[in-house]
Amino acid sequence: MTTTTATHEMPPAIITHSVAAIRGEQKAGIDVYYARTPDARISVSFGGVLMVFYNCQAVQGLLEAFTAARGHSAMLPEQLPAPRAGGDEPVAHTTVAIEWTRRPNFAAVAQSGPNRLKSAHLHWVDLHVGPVTWQIRDRIALRSTIEMLADVHKTAIAVFNDGEKYSADPTAIDYRAA
Repeated sequence: MTTTTATHEMPPAIITHSVAAIRGEQKAGIDVYYARTPDARISVSFGGVLMVFYNCQAVQGLLEAFTAARGHSAMLPEQLPAPRAGGDEPVAHTTVAIEWTRRPNFAAVAQSGPNRLKSAHLHWVDLHVGPVTWQIRDRIALRSTIEMLADVHKTAIAVFNDGEKYSADPTAIDYRAA
């Protein structure tokens, strides 16, 4: 008889929190795998973010979080100007990969502060959602992200076995969180 011993190694590093700043129009690629099975998942990629959802509950929760952030967007600029081109381009681009396994807790907080040159005062919304703080920099980013997540939510209702249970639309005026 052969026995094996489980080894539990501590990884060399663990990322416990990430910050993702969004500005401007957000467009996403949405992919579905194994729809209506226990292994169903939806993959969403936009900008430098890859999100994988494993149930409709998680999608509805994230859409609810971004919808809640609308209440703090009054001071956001409509759209920030495009970043200037030049030698400041990074050599490496960051990608954040997030796997959503359940409805996240969230908090939206309006923020403001001086720019780097201290020549203007900036406004943004920090949306704290689980292991990610989304820094929402302009209203176009917020609106387009909500639209994108609403499309993902409609897809999730059809793809996941819990779709009927979490089919309520968080963007609806009469929406009440479960």
